[in-house]
Amino acid sequence: MGADRQPVARRLLFLGSVKWLENSAFDSHDLAALRKHRTAITDEPVPLVAVSRNGVSCSGLQAAYGPEELLGAWRRS
Repeated sequence: MGADRQPVARRLLFLGSVKWLENSAFDSHDLAALRKHRTAITDEPVPLVAVSRNGVSCSGLQAAYGPEELLGAWRRS
């Protein structure tokens, strides 16, 4: 979960899930679970984000990141 501040957020910026599985991509079942968690947290249309070792096999995310994006961000910092 990304928020504007801590310990109590005024605004949620995104809700995400990390699936670092050996052979499976982030799929529609993972997306359904993420949407369910968002509904439990807020009624707002908070963007959904996935981080996956083996890609994403569904649509409906606002962003998806894999190993190359994570390493690239780390190298630039």
